[in-house]
Amino acid sequence: MKRVMALDVGFKRIGVALSDPLRLTAYPYRVIYRKSNRETFEELLKVVKEKNVGTVLIGVPINLEGKETKIGEKIRKFSSKFRSFLKERGIELEFIFVDESYSTLEAKNLCRELGKKREELDDIAAALFLRDWLASRGAS
Repeated sequence: MKRVMALDVGFKRIGVALSDPLRLTAYPYRVIYRKSNRETFEELLKVVKEKNVGTVLIGVPINLEGKETKIGEKIRKFSSKFRSFLKERGIELEFIFVDESYSTLEAKNLCRELGKKREELDDIAAALFLRDWLASRGAS
């Protein structure tokens, strides 16, 4: 079975988390510092190939009214460009968008509880919404 890669897309950084091959657990993998789209996509492509990724889970913030935020629109545009980049290379992946509201806050609280100081929480935030998505699907 192919892994799921979760992306917490920000303006400066992208948090990357991965599932295990059986899609039972989620773990923070790395933080990618954004450069040009092409350079960023190349780095993400390396992860896709090295880790045998079949699905990309992308966090999109939802506001209190249940609507996507302006940032969410930018994340969708980024995702569309990434998907086109992959298609040009003959790679077709499933893209799924999920609500990632509060994942960064939850990551901050988790690090504080564990006594860990971390400036970058993007990969942890991605792992948290990936964990929730995996749990909601069971081990399918």
